[in-house]
Amino acid sequence: MRSQLKVLIVGCGSIGRRHLANLKALGVKKFILCDTNKELLEKVATGLENPVLTTNFKDAVLRCPDAAVICTPSSMHLEMSLELAKRGVDLLIEKPLSHSLEGCSELEELVMEKDLVAMLAMCYRFHPVFLHIKNLVDSEIIGKIFHVNYYGGHYLPDWHPYADYRNEYASQKRLGGGVILTSIHSLDNIRWLFGEVSEAHAFVDKVSSLEMDAEDIATAIFRLENGIYVNWQNDFLQRANQHRMVITGEAGTIRCDFVEGVIETYLTNYKKTWNTGKLTFDINKMYLEEMEHFLECIINRTQPSIDLKEGYKTLKLALDVKETGVRTQESKICRTA
Repeated sequence: MRSQLKVLIVGCGSIGRRHLANLKALGVKKFILCDTNKELLEKVATGLENPVLTTNFKDAVLRCPDAAVICTPSSMHLEMSLELAKRGVDLLIEKPLSHSLEGCSELEELVMEKDLVAMLAMCYRFHPVFLHIKNLVDSEIIGKIFHVNYYGGHYLPDWHPYADYRNEYASQKRLGGGVILTSIHSLDNIRWLFGEVSEAHAFVDKVSSLEMDAEDIATAIFRLENGIYVNWQNDFLQRANQHRMVITGEAGTIRCDFVEGVIETYLTNYKKTWNTGKLTFDINKMYLEEMEHFLECIINRTQPSIDLKEGYKTLKLALDVKETGVRTQESKICRTA
């Protein structure tokens, strides 16, 4: 069945190439590749069996794909997804769903009407360390959770060292860039691990000398519907990649370094000492598991665990953070005027 699927990949940058390699590894053989860079297309197509290559999205749509993987800048996700959904194409949409909420309900209605598989690519939901943390949280090993500190960041020019960061979507506001939408995984992780946000207070700013017109730092305090408080920060400033979490509960504490795979637990009913473990993992495995889930949903006609509703909720949270940050900045300007 997989070998008969015709899959369109729109956008053949780093994530598009990763998805292509994983689809091949999972048995998919028929590909339509679409990118505005003709030289890149020809390079990416090396080793494929008679792929269709096109620099025109409308032409790609007319080639009748069964499924599509959307890997374009955030501002293009919704328009392309709508066009493909109208033609009955199953969708894997790279995060975020869009750069605004406009049109998201229309896509959801169209997907339901045509009974399509539409999945958001939130790869950390398949990350072995996050899955372990999810199991610990769900098991209530540290009792009632009071608060969470969640911190991450990387240096934008080092993100894709082969490319000029100034030309990438992450640095350009009009393309849906900025650290909030680019690193929206972290906000999705908060919802997935701990629950929905009821109140948010944020600071959003551009503080570095990086040549970009979108925010390079965002920090917020969330109160969740279940009463948990979350302190969150993400930035494009960290010269050493950071991704850490501390979860404080009534019966203990969990600390995690997601980059190193180190998980520490302190339990009041077990020696009152830190217990340290480390999970070794291949970073591509989460992308492979993500793609496996998407293909299984297509073959079995089941709904993915990260559907459009999930994507919408995470996008709304991200945009709320941006809006709160803007109001905070406006208030600061008024006070200093």
